[in-house]
Amino acid sequence: MSFRATILEVLTSDEKKKKFTLLLSGAELHPSGGGQPGDSGTLWGEDFRFHIDDTEKRDGGVAVTGKAERGSPSPGMEVKGEADLERHRLLSRMHTGEHILSRALEKAHPGLRVFKVAVDSVETSVYLTWEGELCWDMLFEAEKEGNRIVAGDLPVETVLLSKEEAEKLPGIKGNWGRIADETIRVVRIPGFDTIACSGSHVSSTGEVGDLFVTGYRGTAPDWEIKFTVNGAEMRREYSETARRLVRRIGCRLNQVENVFISLQEENTALGKMLERAAQFFELPITGYECGEYSIGICVLPGFSREMVAAPARKWSEAHPDAVCILLLPEQDGKNGSFLLYRGKSISRDFSLFLKETHAISGRGGGRADWLNGVSPVMSPEVWIDAVKEYMNRRP
Repeated sequence: MSFRATILEVLTSDEKKKKFTLLLSGAELHPSGGGQPGDSGTLWGEDFRFHIDDTEKRDGGVAVTGKAERGSPSPGMEVKGEADLERHRLLSRMHTGEHILSRALEKAHPGLRVFKVAVDSVETSVYLTWEGELCWDMLFEAEKEGNRIVAGDLPVETVLLSKEEAEKLPGIKGNWGRIADETIRVVRIPGFDTIACSGSHVSSTGEVGDLFVTGYRGTAPDWEIKFTVNGAEMRREYSETARRLVRRIGCRLNQVENVFISLQEENTALGKMLERAAQFFELPITGYECGEYSIGICVLPGFSREMVAAPARKWSEAHPDAVCILLLPEQDGKNGSFLLYRGKSISRDFSLFLKETHAISGRGGGRADWLNGVSPVMSPEVWIDAVKEYMNRRP
């Protein structure tokens, strides 16, 4: 995919960062489209070298965005170029694999519709609508059917048709409302899939690789599926992880899911029990008078925020003129979590306390009357001084 091209125009430029968008004629680069990013690659000429990050279609040619590694571009400059063939081929494999996996799902589940894709060289996303509950069994079956099509090494045909001709093809898919061109690129796997698509594709399904669904998320009717075409490598990685997990849990492989669900249920029940029990905790809070307000502080190594949040709120409600601080150090005693509650009678807004108080190096969030997060400072004295200083600042 080496070529010769002419820089027709410098569309955008950032001389300081050496980033440019160039309009080219004669460049044999595949532009972005159909959910697929455009080609990357290299341009070079006399005292000039340019790395292409992306390519898109423009009137009069293609526009490439990237960085000048040597020299600067100018209109009329003649250059040589080359696409990143490895990335181009991987994107083509991914895009064809997406067509296969999507059609396998749509054929098996009437009403399921793929409406958007985001092709990537590492992991591709497929966005679909489905009123039912998407599950792994559906995805495993689609993956199995997809790999059957791949193993069949069926031809992948790309033809150019008029929009009128394309719309008449039996079973063709296309987002016709978004297609403005009168000439349509149609990608066809005979007997399996026909779709209007501007992306790049392989010449036969056998070139796709091993389809492997890595995950899914969402709720009905909006779902997202992620997959790769490097299934052999991923299957080995998942297999090794599963074997380690089975050894650690001490159960058979087919029991892992049920064991995990049981542990989730136990953890949820334990959390609810601790939440109820926390209402009866009395925290060993030490109070310090600071004029019109006071500071109550408590250090509880090994406790979680969930265990002490309820009694801390209860203490704060009983002491409206106090700032309540709970420090929860980890085992090393140098790092930990914190909770801070401002009494109702104190008007000072604590929403900027973490940002403006560098002594505690805290990270977290909250609002005007309460904060939670993590900090490497677990010294009560430092926190007391920090609150005093913050309270004494002008609002």
